[in-house]
Amino acid sequence: MAEKKKKELARLRREVTLKTTEIIRLIAERNSLAERIGGVKRSEGLPLDDERVEDELLRKVLREGERRGVERQLVVKILTSLISEAKRVQGLDPGGGGRASPMSILTKVVKLQRDGKKVIRLDVGEPDFPPPAAVVEACYEALKGEKTHYTESRGIPELVEALSAYLKSKNHFDAKSEQLVVTVGGRFAVYAAIASAVKEGESAMIIEPAWPAYREQIEFVGGKAISVQTSLEDGWGPSVEKIEERVRPNTRAIVLNYPSNPTGKILKPSLFREILEVANDHDLTVISDEVYDSYSFTPCPSILEGGADRFILTSSFSKTWAMTGFRVGYAVCDRESAEKIVRLASLMYTSVPEFIQYGAIKALESDEEATRNREQMRERIAVASLELDRIPGLEYYRPDGAMYVFPQSREESFDSSEFAESLLNEDGVSVIPGAGFGRYPRCFRISLGSPKEVIVEGIRRIGEKIT
Repeated sequence: MAEKKKKELARLRREVTLKTTEIIRLIAERNSLAERIGGVKRSEGLPLDDERVEDELLRKVLREGERRGVERQLVVKILTSLISEAKRVQGLDPGGGGRASPMSILTKVVKLQRDGKKVIRLDVGEPDFPPPAAVVEACYEALKGEKTHYTESRGIPELVEALSAYLKSKNHFDAKSEQLVVTVGGRFAVYAAIASAVKEGESAMIIEPAWPAYREQIEFVGGKAISVQTSLEDGWGPSVEKIEERVRPNTRAIVLNYPSNPTGKILKPSLFREILEVANDHDLTVISDEVYDSYSFTPCPSILEGGADRFILTSSFSKTWAMTGFRVGYAVCDRESAEKIVRLASLMYTSVPEFIQYGAIKALESDEEATRNREQMRERIAVASLELDRIPGLEYYRPDGAMYVFPQSREESFDSSEFAESLLNEDGVSVIPGAGFGRYPRCFRISLGSPKEVIVEGIRRIGEKIT
């Protein structure tokens, strides 16, 4: 390299270093300003988190980035990091780390049981039904036949074909093999859907109360979870107007889950279509978690019925066929999103165990067991509702489906986290506090995964404690 070029390169590198250190200096000054802003907000009793201000700032920096030729995704990523740091210095936890977690409750309950304490389990979202005998037999035969190797990350062709036939029969949806991905459980299907739709610095909407993994996974990929809250007073139904209002300049997806965990709510088809129209108007990917669709006791719309320009359906074999420990789920989407999910699966776990995939094929043929499980869950909802009706201190929405009830205390000062702790320690009953599903301190989730007599006894103990 000529001497002149070497000097020019050295000069440019010095300038880059100066600009970089200047950026760090400006970040420090920005943090100092943010800390002072936080002090003013506290003294005036104002909320530290103000999304309207964030949205206006985002619009301004996006315009500036466009004017100066800075790639949009980089602008969003930088601003998100700056806002997160500003919240940290103001003492606001941007990740909402204080939320109660169903998994943390589960861990504590399991420890108590190992220590010999008898616990009435109304916490875990796991039906106690046995898996279909044909599934167990198929897994056994596959193991004997040495079906114990790596497979395609998408899933073995036989299972993908069987899943396509199942969706065509059930939902009248003609899914091509390139639109299907078999995953390690429904949880990973949801994570992969979020990761494929939402980049770092972008946001996705969730309708609360909601399964906490949605928020956690959005934040894990570097996104921001935008909450649309619903209430018992409104029958846990979301407002289309609120959804429209909550769409931000960087919103890329909306997560729907019906029948709902934790409320058991099913949306009317007309409302479901209106939400899809909002998503289409704002070019959002609709991530529809339909894991509880077999436990639907009023008509439940599916994303496969049409109406969404871009969607990813996620589901699982865990609830319909009581195969929670088998860890097998699936995603249905467009070819491009499916390829992203396949790549992510190949990076994370290679494939679902081969012998389990052969068992899953048999599950898709086990209509009798699926119907049996569905009817038992219908009976459990009826029994739980009858018992809850006897507790004057609680109000609740009778579930349309799923396997949960989400009662709310009539007492304004009720703290469900303290209640759940006391109920477990003193009465041997485990439930999940409402704070795990959003800002619902007066609510708690009751799972109907146990036999009817256990559910009855557990709710009666709740009634004795509430009354």
